[in-house]
Amino acid sequence: MNSRLQEIRERQKLRRQLLAQQLGAENADSIGAVLNSKDDQREIAETRETCRAAYDTSAPNAKRKYPDEGEADEEEIEEYKDEVELQQDEENLPYEEEIYKDSSTFLKGTQSLNPHNDYCQHFVDTGHRPQNFIRDVGLADRFEEYPKLRELIRLKDELISKSNTPPMYLQADLEAFDIRELKSKFDVILLEPPLEEYYRETGITANEKCWTWDDIMKLEIEEIAAPRSFVFLWCGSGEGLDLGRVCLRKWGYRRCEDICWIKTNKNNPGKTKTLDPKAVFQRTKVG
Repeated sequence: MNSRLQEIRERQKLRRQLLAQQLGAENADSIGAVLNSKDDQREIAETRETCRAAYDTSAPNAKRKYPDEGEADEEEIEEYKDEVELQQDEENLPYEEEIYKDSSTFLKGTQSLNPHNDYCQHFVDTGHRPQNFIRDVGLADRFEEYPKLRELIRLKDELISKSNTPPMYLQADLEAFDIRELKSKFDVILLEPPLEEYYRETGITANEKCWTWDDIMKLEIEEIAAPRSFVFLWCGSGEGLDLGRVCLRKWGYRRCEDICWIKTNKNNPGKTKTLDPKAVFQRTKVG
């Protein structure tokens, strides 16, 4: 029991030290000087009582009780009047409430004052919408506070530098080309088929043949996929959401993640609806 209690106290001590570091306090015992502790709350209550007392002293003269001339001398009367005037001056001062303007000290999972991905505070400070960008994209400082991940990336880069090959491409018609002739297995495969949906939504006449989902499903992706590999398939926003999963199952994959690209800054205010003759509901996008 004593060891358990000692362990709890040690954890509490570490938490207070970390909180003092984040709030900029000198030590764990001075956290109350930064936040509103019980002593601060007691002091605030006393200040309110003083304000109420000052309000009572500002009542009509008939309700005030000054020292009688026979009971006190002129010096005591003057001191009493000065005290009343001071209380009235304090009452006239505007009340200022403490407002926290920075959220960096309330971050979780970090021991620095860098706001990291605090997009709400960043929007308040700069007015930039968080949908417009992704912060901390540089690999040099992305995992600065995660040494294990940083070391893993370094080892991965060394491995890739020894085994990677220069970029290559093959100009071929996939409808007639047998991809088994590549005689290679790939860890990552990206497919971006020319769907008819893309041209219909933009109103642009297609200069090339559009692929149907039956054509996409005929691709023998499983023949060039490694046993442990990933397939990224752009499927649009219509029927491809379901047919894309069918393709993955046919190739021996299972869906593990959806990546959505929402174009919120597209400068086309006159086009707010996407008409699809095969759809029952109308999809809209505001932004």
